[in-house]
Amino acid sequence: MKAETSLRREYLWLLLVVVGALILRTGLASMDRVVRWDEPDYLSLGRNLLTGKGYTVSGVSELHYTPLVPILVGSIYVLTGDPELGSAFWYVLLGALVLVPIYFTVRRLYGSRIALLAIVLLAIFPGLSSAVLYWGTMTEPVFIFWLFCGLWALSVALDDGKVWAYALGGICIGLAYLSRPEGLVWLGSFLVLFLLVWIGRRQLWRWRTLASLVAYLVAFALVAAPYVLFVHSETGKWMATGKLSITYDIGEAVLEDDPVLYDKVTASLDSETGEVLWWSSNRFERSILDVLLEDPRGFLVRMWRNLKWMKAVIFSSRIFPMFLLAPVVLGWFREPWNRRRLEREALLWFSALPVLSFLPFHVEVRFFSPVFPVLVIWAAAGLWGAASWLAETLGHWRLDAAPDPDEKRWPLARWHTLALTVLVVGLAGYWGVIHVRTVQQGVADMAFAHEAAGRWLRENAPADARIMTRDLAVALYAERGFVPSPRAEYDAYLDYARRKGAAYLVVDEHELRVLRPHLAFLLNDTNPPPELLPLFAAVDGRGRTIVYQIKN
Repeated sequence: MKAETSLRREYLWLLLVVVGALILRTGLASMDRVVRWDEPDYLSLGRNLLTGKGYTVSGVSELHYTPLVPILVGSIYVLTGDPELGSAFWYVLLGALVLVPIYFTVRRLYGSRIALLAIVLLAIFPGLSSAVLYWGTMTEPVFIFWLFCGLWALSVALDDGKVWAYALGGICIGLAYLSRPEGLVWLGSFLVLFLLVWIGRRQLWRWRTLASLVAYLVAFALVAAPYVLFVHSETGKWMATGKLSITYDIGEAVLEDDPVLYDKVTASLDSETGEVLWWSSNRFERSILDVLLEDPRGFLVRMWRNLKWMKAVIFSSRIFPMFLLAPVVLGWFREPWNRRRLEREALLWFSALPVLSFLPFHVEVRFFSPVFPVLVIWAAAGLWGAASWLAETLGHWRLDAAPDPDEKRWPLARWHTLALTVLVVGLAGYWGVIHVRTVQQGVADMAFAHEAAGRWLRENAPADARIMTRDLAVALYAERGFVPSPRAEYDAYLDYARRKGAAYLVVDEHELRVLRPHLAFLLNDTNPPPELLPLFAAVDGRGRTIVYQIKN
């Protein structure tokens, strides 16, 4: 009976933390925001797929992005007509619900009390709440949810040897792969862990081990196969994703902080297909292996540069400041490591190491978000140990401490609670400041003029109109067709627009002054080219955005 009461109390605390996370994320998501960067692609893909227009953005099959996030965000978008809500719904729901598999995973590793502390910290951690809203994809909550559901299943598999748990882990990692293609790297990472554990236990050559391995891989394959077959049908090649080659090219622009090079790599016109490079079929001609063989030294130099940048990105004051590494290390070494403890810690390490697969490409904070829960888990274990040390130290130095150990038990527990509360409240206060700064900086960088242009077009452009713009969000807010804006001289630029059936052109100050200064004359909407008619202009912190009609 006492055990049942304790379990109910434990689950009640879990529920309260999840509800608190839901409330925090709802409040954050309700602030002014504009969809941008990759997020409009996911929303458009989902809308087009669910409304019978195919897995396309601009009439060309989309092979950069896996389909689960588009389906999820697109379903809400189709039902509500609100782009921000399409992403925010899953950000709120899965961003809070991920605490459940994390709790049960940590409970197996460190016990229920550290598990509760870990999810409390994760519920308020800015790197997985306020920061996510401004990264520009909103895929992270979906990907991390399935990844940590898989981690829980695999913790059961390693502890109990259940074949069903290996299969469930494979399904969850498969769903993570369908959320973001790098899920495939986690599949391989956990497979290596299994093999090492089975070798260490001398269980590698057993029928049950074979059954577990088959269950894991087959379950993943069944989930992932439809998308892999789709990519093969479109390209004639067996690929996990169609984005690797062009993403590698993008990496050089990011490393050099060169937005013009980024525009050249993604938006230049392919001389063979006449399509912008991002959607050109020629991007599949070069594999990542080809890239490595072309310039092995350059490949390694880039990885080294990205490794140094990764350190600065992850251990920044706004994500995981360096002072939190102290409790992380304490969390590792607070207890001796027997084989069981080693296997459990290895499970966390092998769930973190796959983020290194981004090093050949480029570094963005969001790429490394799957490692944040692991860091916070280790920090929670360390903070618990630090509170225990403080409590016992204070207990020893209390002048009124009773000589009877039994009489000291409760005071010691209270000292531990007090010490832990001080540590957590202090950290929560620091993170509260980070939340405010993250939101302020994020909102200041939003392209609200793009939203205004899109909403104006929704009210004033024909329903079948197509809009040429660098920012898909404009067409998304307009609920009109999208034509990607190419990097080209003006005549070829306008020819592409007409060839693609664009009736409207949207440009902004950053594009024309920084990325494409050869088109800067388009900023003079009082004296535009004769084939363009200025219709609307809006201004935000990033400058002016202008809507032109393209005359026949």
